[in-house]
Amino acid sequence: MNSDYRNVQSPHTGSQNLFLTLHRMLGGLVWEDVRAEFRYDPDSPLLVGLTFLVTHGPQVTWYVGRDVLHQGLRTVSGTGDVQVWPTYVGEQTTVWMQLTSEEATVLFEMSARPLEEWLDHTYRIVPAGSEMARCDLDGFLAGILGPDAARE
Repeated sequence: MNSDYRNVQSPHTGSQNLFLTLHRMLGGLVWEDVRAEFRYDPDSPLLVGLTFLVTHGPQVTWYVGRDVLHQGLRTVSGTGDVQVWPTYVGEQTTVWMQLTSEEATVLFEMSARPLEEWLDHTYRIVPAGSEMARCDLDGFLAGILGPDAARE
C-alpha cells in the first residue's frame, strides 16, 4: 500500500487539501493507481470534495459527507452512491470506498492513516456537531429557489 500523501493549506481560500494515491480495482488482480485530491472547505463543513486527478482524461469531482468518510475508518458507512469501510491486514488498516453512478460502480482502496490524520485536522477546524452553525441556509435556499424564496 502506497502511503504517498501530503497536507496542503491554501492561504487564499482557507481550504484544506489532502493529495493521496488511491488504488482502483479494475478486476481480479488488476489495479490502477489514481491520484486524488480531498478538499475540505470550512464554509461547506459537511462535505469533502474528492477530485480524481486523471492524467489522460477529465477530472471528476464527487462530494462525500465528511462523517461518512470518518465513520468508514471504523465501520461500514454510507448508503447508496458512496460506501466506505475499513479492512484490517495484520497491523495495517486500509479503507475501501465504493462510488456508484448510473454508468458504473468503482472500487478504491487507500491507506487509512493519512486519511484519518487529515480528517482529524478538519474536525479541529470545524468540530463535529458545529457544522450547521456555519451553514448559510437562507443563502442556500436562495441559490436553489431564487432570491425571494428565503424571505417568504
